[in-house]
This record gives sequence, structure tokens and C-alpha cells, in this order.
Amino acid sequence: MEQLKQIIKELTSISGVSSREDKVISYMIKSLKPYGDQIEVDPLGNVTCSFFSSVSNPKKLMLFAHMDEIGFIVRKVEENGFLRVERIGGVHVNVLPGLKVDVIGSKGVIPGLIGTTSHHFTKQDQKGKVPTDGMYVDIGARTREHVKELGVNVGSFITYHSDFTELAGDLISNKAMDNRAACACLLLLAQELFQIKDKLQWDIHLVACVQEEFNIRGIMPVVRKLSPDVSIGIDVTPSCDTPDMSGYSDVIIGNGPAITCMNFHGRGTLAGVLPDEGLFNQIVTIAEQQNIPLQYEVALGVITENAFISFAEQGIMTAGFSIPTRYTHTPIETVCLSDVKALIHVLFHFLQSLTTHTSFGKQYILEKGGAQ
Repeated sequence: MEQLKQIIKELTSISGVSSREDKVISYMIKSLKPYGDQIEVDPLGNVTCSFFSSVSNPKKLMLFAHMDEIGFIVRKVEENGFLRVERIGGVHVNVLPGLKVDVIGSKGVIPGLIGTTSHHFTKQDQKGKVPTDGMYVDIGARTREHVKELGVNVGSFITYHSDFTELAGDLISNKAMDNRAACACLLLLAQELFQIKDKLQWDIHLVACVQEEFNIRGIMPVVRKLSPDVSIGIDVTPSCDTPDMSGYSDVIIGNGPAITCMNFHGRGTLAGVLPDEGLFNQIVTIAEQQNIPLQYEVALGVITENAFISFAEQGIMTAGFSIPTRYTHTPIETVCLSDVKALIHVLFHFLQSLTTHTSFGKQYILEKGGAQ
């Protein structure tokens, strides 16, 4: 658990807004290189760590988690040195006023604050409201020229300030748990696969992908290159055990990872994931055999890359796992280490279960003569 906690702490402390994942990419490459048979990075920044089977013409499985985090971009620098910003990804606007942020300037990281009206001068009709139209960041500069001297300009990226915190009950909190906790799964799974790679009967490709928070499709160049038979994604899902979320779903922190039954995003994107039945059932069976607790996720308003991967190439069988997470898309995203550890275990045992005879998809209907 200590190794897992340390890796998550290190990963969540790195700044890596969509398209600016460079430091996370470097971390993943360095951590994966001792274990994989091959490490590749494509022009967008997707990192692929491959474990090749020794069997003839093996099937291919892709297991992925995204590296990027939500953040902001400077839209305008005011004459008096304040920064006007736009959100990158689904930033939770309700928590923004008064937050600490890191401005990634050309000369290094500049600490900043998201400004808010002083309490004493807040008008009565504005109390309890979250002003977003006039959102600005204060870095202490008094002029536009001073901002430029600090290495900050229009187009500079901004992240939540990192503040890793340990809570009781194996809970840990920081920015970017979405989805660096899942990236930690990939790293520890790579160590496990290294020990049994001579026994693998499928090619296994671990992919740390980019730009999920911005457009969800950053992984697609890897999909086209690998053309996998199976794609399994790891992301987070809201934990519904806090007083404000209680009862929305049965997924709660500390009760194990969640396997996706359905996710769907109808606000503009109109896409989601319905996992392959055979793939889903085999994962569940493996979890039961290993006494690994699983929760079942049906999540409206959530979308993952598999929504687009499913229909790529010849049709790719997909499944998804989620790490129950409190306070998603805020600086205090909170996960339970035991959930993450259980996820690593179920994935490891599932990958071991794949043989040359394992097949997913609906082609079996034809093979059985169309019998019902």
C-alpha cells in the first residue's frame, strides 16, 4: 500500500492539463520502461507499454487510463495585472472562488489565487451565488508588463494547486486523482505482468493516454495503430456516500472498484458505453473466484474513451472500470487505496485468464448457426 500511495502522491502532484501532459508522460515512461517489452510515445503524447505474447498470431488487449487533468487557460491579461481565464475540461465552478492555483509560465510555476469579492463588500443579493462570468486569477502583478516579466501571457495554462492529504480509513486526497490514480494502476500492473510475461497468451498494451478531459478522443491514434480485439478503460466515478450524494447510486468509496454496466453523456456528445456481455461476465467471474469485491456502475453524465473506441476498426469489444471518488473535478478528489489495490488485482487475474481460445463479441451467433 505504501508504494501505491507514494506513486499516487507523486503523480497527482504533477501539473498536466490536456495537451500539456509532458511531465506526466516522462514519469510514466521512466516508470514503465524497466518492465515492458516495448515503450512507444506517439506525437500527441500517448504512452504505450507493450507485453508481447510468444504464441502465434495472438489477440490484443488494450488497457488504458488518461494522464491529463482539468485546468484553465489565460484568455486575457488586464492592464492592472489580473488574468482572465477560460476552463479546460469540466471544472467544477462552485468551488473556484478563493482557490490556490499554479500558473505555468515560461519561466516556471507562478502561484496564483482565484479572486473573489471581499465578504464585507458582498451585496446581499450576491451572497450564496457563484460568480463565473468575471472569474480572474491574481498572481500579485500590478501591470500587464509585470505579468509578462513573470513569463505569463495569453495561452498560459493553469492547474489547481497540489495539496496531497491523507485521511483516515486509507483515504487520500489531491487534485488530479482523475485520472492519475488509474495511471498508478497501470504502473503497478506493469510490475505484476513483468513477472508472468512468458505465460501471457494475448498481447497486452498498457496505454497512458492524453486529452481525455478536453475532447475524450486523444487515444484514437493508438487505437488505429494497435487495432485491439478488446479495450478496457479505467477512470473515476462519483462516490455516492457523502451527505449530498447519498442514495444516487450504490457505488461508494471503500467497497471495491466499480465495473461499468453503462455510462452515457447526453449533453451534446450523445455517446456512452454498453460493455460486451461476454467480456463483462468473464471479469465478474474472475473477481468472484478471487474474492475481489466489485461494485456495479450505471452513470449518466459520464463518458469515457470507449464510447468512441467501440466503433473503431472492425468493432472493438469494450469494458470499463471506475475508481469510486469523492468530490470529482475539484482540488480535493478523494479515493480509497484499498479500492485501487483491488482493481489492480482483478485486472491482473483477468489478464492471466485470457487464452488462445478466449473470444468476445457476437460472432458466436453465426458460429452456432444463428441458434437462439
